[in-house]
Amino acid sequence: MKAKKTGKRFDLGLHAGYLLTMEGGKANVTENAFVGVSGGVVTEVSRFQASHRKACRKFIDASKRLLMPGLVNGHTHLPMTLFRGVADDVSFHDWLFERILPLEAKLVSKQFVRDGIELALLECIRFGVTTVNEMYFYCAEEADSIDKAGLRAIVAQAMASFPLPEDKVVGTDKFAIVDKLRKKYTKHSRLTIGYGPHAPYSCDNALLQKVSDAAAKNGAPIHIHLSETLKEVEESYKQHGMSPVARVQKLGLLRAGVTCAHCVHLNEADRDLLQAGGASVIYNPDSNAKLGAGVAPVVDYLRRGIPVSLGTDGSASNNDLSLFGAMDIGTKLQKLVNADSSVFLAEQALSAATWGGAHALGLGEKTGSIEVGKSADLAVIDLNFPHLQPVHDLVSQLVYSAQGCEVAATIVEGKVLFLDGKFLTLDAKKIYAKAAAWQKKIKKALSERA
Repeated sequence: MKAKKTGKRFDLGLHAGYLLTMEGGKANVTENAFVGVSGGVVTEVSRFQASHRKACRKFIDASKRLLMPGLVNGHTHLPMTLFRGVADDVSFHDWLFERILPLEAKLVSKQFVRDGIELALLECIRFGVTTVNEMYFYCAEEADSIDKAGLRAIVAQAMASFPLPEDKVVGTDKFAIVDKLRKKYTKHSRLTIGYGPHAPYSCDNALLQKVSDAAAKNGAPIHIHLSETLKEVEESYKQHGMSPVARVQKLGLLRAGVTCAHCVHLNEADRDLLQAGGASVIYNPDSNAKLGAGVAPVVDYLRRGIPVSLGTDGSASNNDLSLFGAMDIGTKLQKLVNADSSVFLAEQALSAATWGGAHALGLGEKTGSIEVGKSADLAVIDLNFPHLQPVHDLVSQLVYSAQGCEVAATIVEGKVLFLDGKFLTLDAKKIYAKAAAWQKKIKKALSERA
């Protein structure tokens, strides 16, 4: 049966009071704009005309709101939302080795991952995040959950040289898992499967070399933690006679297609290697500050032309997934450590969370800005809040005043995932109930360990 011709030019159209395209990483704002979407792709960006409304199958009136690219979260461990608040105010070593790893060993399962990631995806969508760079266990469950929720993602299979919580269920051959999932999602428009060697201190040379070789062979992305703490760097010199950066560079893991989370403690030689190699940095200001890890030298990275994306890390160390919060504290920390209020501007933070972030993840041709031919990954921001008025400078308001809950709509590939308080791909009530059940299990596990 043939579909009826409707004469509609656009599957979706939006009338934006303010439009922030972030094209080229620049935060230029125009008023009274129209964005038309067909087949999940932006097909028109122009001044709004009354005739535009009739040309759309679905129309969103954002004439008193701001339309911007969906946000790109460069570093996440989404299922860890279920551990939010259970290991706060302790040292990084105690947080990881005494709290988080034992809890994961005891509780992480397929159901834990599904329930935890659904809660995280709910949060991402609510905060206008359309793309995540994810690393955790049970990669197949993660990819399936993200697909159903409708987000865009690079999903990296976590790897380490010690037993992982999933090993008894999915096996120890993580490369086979990656191969299988890459075949499954090879033509998927939103999902990419990659390798996630946890960190140099948790992976031996043989594993890191194998990851490097496999990724180079099949063109898969790599997601790794790198030089997050000073202790990590000091131990690397003791055990390997070189820094973590020099070690991964020697093993071929410092090249384009590799995203390095944190990169807090890099000396001049390390930065030269990073710059020459072509890998990207993921700046996680909330997590690094909260765990006392330090502040990544992002101003120098940008000066060197190193691609930088903004990330939140997992909710066990942040404790939320709001990139608006990350933009705010991320700019202020750079100004503080550089003793210069004119460095790392609001526009640069916005770029790291959109256009620049997408390019750092290798997704710059698909998303990160609102341009004809790119995917319609969009966020609508309601400006009608006391803390966003008066609007002297929209870019400043987004970075220094917005918190995330001002998001009125989240759209990925032209599909509306959230609109005016309603989640359209996830059941929030059921997800909250599952989270409450896990809270009781986690509380019991903590009391038994104590």
